[in-house]
Amino acid sequence: MTLRERWAAFSPRERYLILAAVVVAIVAIVRFAPLPSLSMISFGGEDDRWVQLQKIKNYQKVVARADAAKSRGQQLEARYAAAQGRLIAGETPTQVGAELQGRLSSMSADAGLNVLSSQILREEAHEGFRRVGVRLTLSGTLDGVTKLLSAVESGPSDLAVTLLEINRKLGASRRPSTRSSSSAPAVTSPLTATMEVKTYMRESL
Repeated sequence: MTLRERWAAFSPRERYLILAAVVVAIVAIVRFAPLPSLSMISFGGEDDRWVQLQKIKNYQKVVARADAAKSRGQQLEARYAAAQGRLIAGETPTQVGAELQGRLSSMSADAGLNVLSSQILREEAHEGFRRVGVRLTLSGTLDGVTKLLSAVESGPSDLAVTLLEINRKLGASRRPSTRSSSSAPAVTSPLTATMEVKTYMRESL
């Protein structure tokens, strides 16, 4: 027998009593059942609000770190661009070597030195970069060599002196003969110096 057939088998009075009992049971459950507190039905409760606050703080820290990293990256890019600008321009080692050779010849003349020979050195790998150099053989005074070294090391371009040899030929200095006046200065031949100056090539962008 189905529920509908059972319900139809009850008399009207029995049906009324059953419905009344169901209504009383529902009222009793609603009246005496414990209700959730306001904090429990509010947005997340006190604990959840603390969790949300921590998430917001963590997010702010992440954003701050991202901004700091971006700023640091921009600073590094600016420094890298400035360092690239201090290198001698040229797409090939030959171009860089020729430009460096010309600059060193001009700097040597400004220092009062004579360029006896000049040679572009072979490109070499150094710490993951490419380095180009020029070897000069110079003649002049020690003061002139000092001036050239200062100009190379303190100039606007990133150059480094990797080799320096100074020689004085045999008999470069002699005392005046007895026939000469005692006040005559000593005859001094110029020095000869061999110098290697190197620079790095710019990175292709």
